[in-house]
Amino acid sequence: MAPPTVAVVGGGISGLMCARRLGQKGVRVVLYEASSVLGGQIRKATVAGHDIDLGAEAIHTAAPGMSALINEIGLTGGLIKSNPGMSWLWTTSGLQRLPEGVGPSGPRKLLPVLRSGVMSFGGLFRAGLEPLVPRRKLRGDIGVGQYIGKRFGREVVDRFVDPVLGSLHAGDVYGLSLRAITPELAAIADRRRSIMMSRRGQKAGPPLSFATWLGGLTTLTQRMLINTGVEIRTLATVDSVLALPNGRYEVKTSDSRIEEVDAVVVAVPARVAAKIVRPLSHVATSLLEKVRYASVATVIVAYPKSAIEDLKAFKGTGLLVPSSKKRLLKAATFVSRKWSHMEDPNLVLVRLSCGRANEKVIDQLNDVELVSKLHDDFVDATGVKTEPLESYVQRWPNAIPQLEIGHDELVAKIREDLAFFKGIHLAGSSYDGLGIAACLRSGSTAAKDCLDDLGIEKSQIVSSGA
Repeated sequence: MAPPTVAVVGGGISGLMCARRLGQKGVRVVLYEASSVLGGQIRKATVAGHDIDLGAEAIHTAAPGMSALINEIGLTGGLIKSNPGMSWLWTTSGLQRLPEGVGPSGPRKLLPVLRSGVMSFGGLFRAGLEPLVPRRKLRGDIGVGQYIGKRFGREVVDRFVDPVLGSLHAGDVYGLSLRAITPELAAIADRRRSIMMSRRGQKAGPPLSFATWLGGLTTLTQRMLINTGVEIRTLATVDSVLALPNGRYEVKTSDSRIEEVDAVVVAVPARVAAKIVRPLSHVATSLLEKVRYASVATVIVAYPKSAIEDLKAFKGTGLLVPSSKKRLLKAATFVSRKWSHMEDPNLVLVRLSCGRANEKVIDQLNDVELVSKLHDDFVDATGVKTEPLESYVQRWPNAIPQLEIGHDELVAKIREDLAFFKGIHLAGSSYDGLGIAACLRSGSTAAKDCLDDLGIEKSQIVSSGA
């Protein structure tokens, strides 16, 4: 008896993970990718003789299942950990250290914040009152910024949460979903607890250990499908999926190629998925179209090392820019400082990031203008007094999904509507969160659900990995 066939639409990290798990179970998997290469936003370019990641730049080895997956595909031995270092915040008084224990959900410790010099006396006093602020029951979903602002005061949001979380998600922290983006804070809110008191006495979690490989993160994507038997079809854009009377599905590509399959995993952005599932459900289509996106860009620049290595800024590994600065520059990573294998005797390599939701300026600038404007912002932040010797621009149009207030409920409705069609599943950052670890979990979950629909025992799935 021939094995069931599953179409996985999208060759980003979520689709690759899904295809891997399905292939390991003996399912015939056909992976469709619209571009010429796999990996989605995991992509690299050679700048000044160095291979540099243009999208995601590191994995977090302590993320659940990450180490197991890396070991499974035989990449543990080649891991390169990032150098120890700290990040700067670009404040009204110049560059200030990002205090220890400050993350996307605000401060875990108040003492480092007190010593940081980032906040005003009034802001510090307000933040210190957090344990005394009334704890009302959270009804539904609210913005991360709104919730943390109620607990710690607006200054904590604007000076810490916005540059850290807002930069990561390229969005407005007051519109980003508390439940979708910071579920640990949503759980605290549901229990009507103080954030600081809830964290009191907790053991610190695993340290943020970031890593990559000599060839960058494409090393991971290139090995994901080895020995899985997955059939890869690049330059294959899926136009639609149609339900057939026999319970199977017809997958049609832009070159009018048609294939009949038993199940489909749609691992592409919601705006693309909306077009694909339109023949199945106009309800799901309209809901998928509600997910908004931010366009971003990554610019790699190479500066002469002799001119900038002694500047204060380069004692750290990067900097974050609050949206209140009204600058195009959103964040910078000092690649040569962060990664030992990127050190160069003559150059300093820097990643400059830009783009936020509702910003149109990236589209209005050509590459030369984009590099110039980001360089000007970088000069103002760091004091660099030299022009870049080389640059590379990578634009990511409509790339970052905005997980806004009510996102989890929206995705639940989409999946509930598509559940009428057995064997149709979604995977990816548009639904289950940003970051490599979240995408791996999403792809793995979609594979499990798909196998269940096909009558293949979940318990038989390879357990290691995300």
